[in-house]
Amino acid sequence: MAFNHAKTAETVLEKVGGEKNVVGLTHCMTRLRFVLKDGNTPKDAEIEKIPGVIRVIRQGGQYQVVIGNEVSNVYNELLKLGKFEETTGNGKGDGTKENLFSRLSGFIAGCMTPLLPAMLGCGMIKVVLTLLTTFNLVDSASSTYIALEAAGDAFFYFMPILLAMTTAKRLGSNIYLAMVMAAFLLHPKLGALLAEGSTTYFGLPVTSASYASSVLPVLLMVPLMGYIERFAEKICPSLVKVFLKPLIVIFVSIPLALVVVGPLGSILGNYLAAGVNLLYTNVGWLAIMLLSAAMPFIVMTGMHYALLPIATIGLASLGFDAVLIITMFCSNLAQGAASIAVAVKNKDKNVKSAASAAGISAIVAGVTEPAMYGVTLKYKTPMIASVIGAGVAGLYAGITHLVAYSMGGSPSSLSIIQMIGGDSFKNMTNGVITLLISLVVTFVMTMILYKPEVVEEDSPTVSEPVEEKKPLVETIELSSPVSGAVIPLSQVEDAVFSGGILGEGVAIIPEEGKVFAPVDGTISAITDTKHAVGMTSDNGVEILIHVGLDTVQLGGEGFVLHCKTGDKVKKGALLLEFDMQKIKEAGFPLTTPVLVSNMNQFVSLKASEKKQVKAGETLITIV
Repeated sequence: MAFNHAKTAETVLEKVGGEKNVVGLTHCMTRLRFVLKDGNTPKDAEIEKIPGVIRVIRQGGQYQVVIGNEVSNVYNELLKLGKFEETTGNGKGDGTKENLFSRLSGFIAGCMTPLLPAMLGCGMIKVVLTLLTTFNLVDSASSTYIALEAAGDAFFYFMPILLAMTTAKRLGSNIYLAMVMAAFLLHPKLGALLAEGSTTYFGLPVTSASYASSVLPVLLMVPLMGYIERFAEKICPSLVKVFLKPLIVIFVSIPLALVVVGPLGSILGNYLAAGVNLLYTNVGWLAIMLLSAAMPFIVMTGMHYALLPIATIGLASLGFDAVLIITMFCSNLAQGAASIAVAVKNKDKNVKSAASAAGISAIVAGVTEPAMYGVTLKYKTPMIASVIGAGVAGLYAGITHLVAYSMGGSPSSLSIIQMIGGDSFKNMTNGVITLLISLVVTFVMTMILYKPEVVEEDSPTVSEPVEEKKPLVETIELSSPVSGAVIPLSQVEDAVFSGGILGEGVAIIPEEGKVFAPVDGTISAITDTKHAVGMTSDNGVEILIHVGLDTVQLGGEGFVLHCKTGDKVKKGALLLEFDMQKIKEAGFPLTTPVLVSNMNQFVSLKASEKKQVKAGETLITIV
C-alpha cells in the first residue's frame, strides 16, 4: 500500500520523542532501528497506527519500527529531519530488562546488521560468477574471473575489519583502533608466521590459526579493547595522551589477541562449524525442519541476524551454508504462499490487494514482514499453514542435504541460483523441489484452514479499521490563511512541496505577515521554529501552513505565535505573525504552501482560480 514517506517519517520521529531522544539510527531491509535515550517515551500502539508502519519491536537495546519494502525511503526522509548517528546501539536506554541470551543475540545482530549491504552485494557477485562459469561464459583462468572472484571474496575475507568497526561503534569504543587490531590479525606476514606453527610472543605460546573471514575473534576482542582503552584514558597524562593512549591499547591488545582471544575465537568458530556440520550430517532433517517451522517467530524478534555468524563461518570453512539460508528459504516462501492463498480465497478487494502484494514481496524478494504482520499473524490460520508448509519443506531439505554455496539477498525464489554448485545440478534440483513443497503445501493448507469473514455485498468493504474513510456529503471549503498571490504547488521551488510529498494544495506569496485559521478546528502541531502550523478541522481535514521555504534555518527569529498545540480555534483567528523583511534579508523565499495532508480520506481537491486572494476568502474546496 502506497503511503507518504515524508509524513510517516515525521510522525514516527515525533512519536519516538523527537531528534533529542534519538541516540542512533540505522535500518536493515525492513526495519528502522532506533537507539533511544528514553525507551519509555514512545507508545507502541500509537506508532503502529501510523500509515506505513507494520509493527514495533523492542529488542537488543533497539526500538525497531517495521516498515517493509519502503524502509529505505522512510529512512532517507528521517535523515532530512535531523542529524542521526548511524550507531547500532549499546543496549541502554530502551527501558526494558532483557535476559542474557536476548542481550547477547541483540549484540551480535546489532554488530552484523550494518554489514548486510556489503555482505549481500559481494554475495550476489559470487552468484553472478557461479552463473557465468556454469554456462561457460567466463573461463576460470581468465583475468575477468579472478577480478570478479576477488570482488566477491572481498567482504568475507576482510569481514573482521568491518565487523571490528561496527562492534566498536556499538560499544562506543575507538573504531580505528579496533580496525587496526583486526587488520593486524589479517596481515599476510602474521598469517605466514602462524602457518609455520610453534610461534611465540615474548615466550608466550601462540596457537596457529587463520583469521580471514572469522567472526568470533573480533566479537570477543573488541569489547576487551574497550576496557583497555578506558584504563589507558585514566592513567595517561594529558600532555602525552594523544600518542600514549593508542600505544597502550595496541601494545596490550596484541598478546591478548595472539595468545588468548584470537585462538579461542578461532577454535570456537571451528567447533561451531564442525558441530553444525555434524548435526546436519546426522540429524539434519530434524534440525532444518524445526528451524524452518520456527523461523517466522525468530524473524519477529530480529534474532535471525544473530544467526549470520553461523552462515558466514559455514561459507568460509565448509564452502556452503546448510542452516540459515536454507531454513529462511523454506520459511519465506511459505509466508508468501499463505498470503497468496488468503488473496485467492478472500472476496474483500482491499484484503486481496494487501495479501497479494505481501505474498509477492515474500516469494520474489524474501521480505516477509508485510506477510507476517499484515496477513498470516492477523488471520492466525495462515500462520499455522505456513509453519506446516515450511516444516515439511525443511524436512525434505534436511533429508537431501540441501545447501547454499553463496550468500545473496534475503532468501527467496531467486535463491535457487545460490544452490548451483558441487559436481552436478542435483543440489539445485533439490532446491527447486523444496521450493515447490513449501509453496504447494502451504497454499493447500491455507485454503483448507483459512475462513475469510463474510462481507455482505451491499455493505462497504472494510479491511483495515485504522484509517476510517470520511465520505463527503457536502463540500468543505478552506479559506486562505494569508493574503497574497496564488501559485500552483508545482511552481514551488522545493521538491518536497512541488512533488506533493507532504500533501495536495496551493502556495501563496504573502503580501502581509499574518496567518489566520482557514477553518474551525484544533491546532495539531507547531514546529519548534514557529514557521509552520498544522491544524485539523472539525470535519477531519488535516491542514499544514508552512511560512516560507527553508525558514526553519531562522530558528524562530521573526516569528510570533498566537496559538499553541491543542488550542481550539475559530475560522479567521490569528495564528501567527512573521517578519517578511527579515525573511527576505535572510535570503529565503516567502512562498507559503497551504496543504491538505490527508487527501487519501477524501475524493478530490480544487484550488481557487483567483490569482490574488485576501485572507478569509475561499482558497481550497474539497469535493
